[in-house]
Amino acid sequence: MGIEAAIVMIAFVVIAAAFAFMVVNMGLFSTQRSQEAIQQGLKEASCPLTIDGSILLKSDVQNENNVSTIIIPLKTIGVKYVPMWTNETVVSIKIGTRTALANIYAGIDHNIDPSAMTFDTIINGLGNINVTETSIELSNGTSTSLSRAPIVNGSLTLTNSSKITLTDAGNGTLMHENTAVGTIDYVNGVVTLNNGSYNGTYTAVYQVVTRAVLVVDNDNGDDSLDFFEKGFLIVQLGVGHRAQPRDNILIEIRPEKSAPLTVSFTVPEAIPANSYVTLE
Repeated sequence: MGIEAAIVMIAFVVIAAAFAFMVVNMGLFSTQRSQEAIQQGLKEASCPLTIDGSILLKSDVQNENNVSTIIIPLKTIGVKYVPMWTNETVVSIKIGTRTALANIYAGIDHNIDPSAMTFDTIINGLGNINVTETSIELSNGTSTSLSRAPIVNGSLTLTNSSKITLTDAGNGTLMHENTAVGTIDYVNGVVTLNNGSYNGTYTAVYQVVTRAVLVVDNDNGDDSLDFFEKGFLIVQLGVGHRAQPRDNILIEIRPEKSAPLTVSFTVPEAIPANSYVTLE
């Protein structure tokens, strides 16, 4: 009887220990998952970027009261780095009530070191930014929008897997060799095919006009803005998107998996041609 009672007692202890281990393990797992959820929520509710200095407005070289470039100094806050690659970062802009662009971000230009450079030299060194976009579906009688607009006249090339190339003639016409096969709207980036012989999936290469480019001081060459680096977001406005006095400008910078940094200001009353204006 004593041996049997001891066996039953041992069985109960083993089972209780197994259940206790399972409960403790589930509790630790739940605590870890809760901590991860809280950290992710805090990350998405806060922005790891901050404005580090004064915003600069650059007017057109020949036209007064015509803002062609916006320069926003950026730094990280509370993190070691912020990923700033093009497939995760979005920069949108609204200019007055006339223009609203969903994404003008063209990435980091590692070829420019802003140390000891004037902003005029930086802006002139940016040139046009090439954009490569895959899986562009074109079919007769339908219109397809490119992801970035407006685009530079004559810069669009479309190539499919059969090595058929459609080129932009620079006057709004899409050509294959000497045959007109479609049209291109440079302002909105809309491509329309009107020849069924060229239906298919294309890769598009083109240059953008209105875009935002990040140049980094103390750049280490990666596609992130590190805590020891300082970035300058250069927003270049195309001719059709220039800001005018008293325009309300809203720029939203949304990095990967975090809250956006919103920059809002009003263009000053008067800006001389080819000059810089500081916004505090």
